[in-house]
Amino acid sequence: MNKEQDEISSTYGQAATIPRNASSEYEGSATSPQLHPADDATHPQHEARHHGIRCKSGGRWSSILSRVSRSAASLLNQHSPNLNELLQQQVGNEVVVFEPPEKLGSNGEVFELREEVERLKRQVAVLQGQLQGGAANSRQSTTQQWNNVDGANNENGATQNDSRPTSQQSNLDAVTTVQVPPQINNLQSRQISRYSRQLLLSDGFGVSGQIKLLSSRILVIGAGGIGSSLLLYLAAAGIGHVTIVDYDAVERSNLHRQIIHRDADAGTGANNDEIQGKNKAQSAKEAMMALNPTVSIDALYVILDSTNIMQLVSAHDVVVDASDNPATRYLINDACILCNKTLISGSAMGTEGQLTVYNYRPHDSDYKSACYRCLYPNPNPAEGCKSCSDNGVLGPVPGLIGVLQAVEVIKVLTGIGKVMHDRLLMYDSLPCTFINLKKPPPKQNCAVCSSQATIQSVRDSELSLQHTRGPAVVCAMPNQSHKLPAEQRISCQEYNTTIRNANKPHVLLDVRVTRQYEMCSLDGSINIPLDQLKSQLGRIDELSNGCVPIYCVCRRGIASVEATRILQQYKEGGSSSRIHSVYNIDGGLNEWAKRVDSDFPYY
Repeated sequence: MNKEQDEISSTYGQAATIPRNASSEYEGSATSPQLHPADDATHPQHEARHHGIRCKSGGRWSSILSRVSRSAASLLNQHSPNLNELLQQQVGNEVVVFEPPEKLGSNGEVFELREEVERLKRQVAVLQGQLQGGAANSRQSTTQQWNNVDGANNENGATQNDSRPTSQQSNLDAVTTVQVPPQINNLQSRQISRYSRQLLLSDGFGVSGQIKLLSSRILVIGAGGIGSSLLLYLAAAGIGHVTIVDYDAVERSNLHRQIIHRDADAGTGANNDEIQGKNKAQSAKEAMMALNPTVSIDALYVILDSTNIMQLVSAHDVVVDASDNPATRYLINDACILCNKTLISGSAMGTEGQLTVYNYRPHDSDYKSACYRCLYPNPNPAEGCKSCSDNGVLGPVPGLIGVLQAVEVIKVLTGIGKVMHDRLLMYDSLPCTFINLKKPPPKQNCAVCSSQATIQSVRDSELSLQHTRGPAVVCAMPNQSHKLPAEQRISCQEYNTTIRNANKPHVLLDVRVTRQYEMCSLDGSINIPLDQLKSQLGRIDELSNGCVPIYCVCRRGIASVEATRILQQYKEGGSSSRIHSVYNIDGGLNEWAKRVDSDFPYY
């Protein structure tokens, strides 16, 4: 009990203590509740007045009524003056006598005292059941059963450096044990205080809307740039249970846009001796719990595929796609169609973003909107290779898309507003334009949602995407150096030791795009982007002049492999070539940062 409550109790008796969760908005207002000293606070049959209510029940109801919130008191102060006669009510073997405040408004509404007493009785019964049944323990998240994911000793005595489970199977167990939020009929006082600003909305949200949120289960796939803002707002809004799926680890290059993660969660990726970043799902969970500890959250460190997606999707009310590659989007879409679950999809790249809702049918309509496969029936392999790491992204853009996704989640769950099931929102940040496009009708021959569907299972979905399939969460191109003959390859360490530090004459050709070269480069290198290489062969001839070898480098050892092949073909194709020899530096500058110079930027 704080100092303020001590002073109130000493003056008015224990029964008149202001509830701890009373809203500060009523303090000093015209409707502020009136506290009256108890006639005899020590007598077992004392009268205790609470906001105009006098109780002669001998203590039990005094204690209950003392917890009536100030919002209820403000309604009591608006009683009609016609309530001059005392209202008597039999409750068990006790008689509770209610009387209105001395000064009553002339135009107030009649407060339903009978319903208030019944509500308090139900609240007491719930509290007693929680105490007897240990209900608090039932809210423990499944992911707390991971093998000491926060760095504690595991069962083998080893210490983990990050928050990943010791085996994928231990985390997969959580897929089939999704927490089910308890059935909620009334909001508790703390919930009213926490969510009061959205409860006050005049657009139909109200208490019923909040109860729907508290009773819902949401599956969020991806805890990156879009997922960060989305997850924070879902936690803040009071979603009952959220399951986060992300197999990736936090890197420092994520932090400019993935605002749910902290610098301490990130791994630099530049040195093998450094600790790998924390799993994104676990990092997101910790941030959400810090914001709203009443939300139940599962953080799953799994690769999303046909073996687990149906279990996950079917166990939730709404699915939110915050992933970053088309292959995953097709799989999520198909699973939602097969499970008949609403899918809220968002994407962001560069300075632009998109948002829409799939597989949602309004309650008062038979309208069916196009699914993801209806809009994009044929996967584009080139699109599948695009990612933020290659094309860049303006940090607030995915954040904005995630916020808009959170709004759509709330609309779908509560029924307020118009869900974007029939429209596609396109956002361009540079001119700051929002364009709403009407989605076309469903395709009559859609492979998954039409009467002619050929995809009857998620395994069918996975097989249909094999030619474009990449890693489930992170779309990254693998090292291509193995495609070159061994005599045309050199490691970063060998290049540094035998060529660079030995001061041997050579040309270090950096084939990255200019904007990347301006970010960072090795001293003495020259920049000719890969797409300009064929037009610059004459310049390269002059640099090599028949006696100086050329060493190609790029960011990750991918573009440099292609550059090496182009130059080698040019060398072998004509007598006019003056290229002495050409080599590829395996792994590129990222490998250089890992193996040679840890101070060189890793991105």
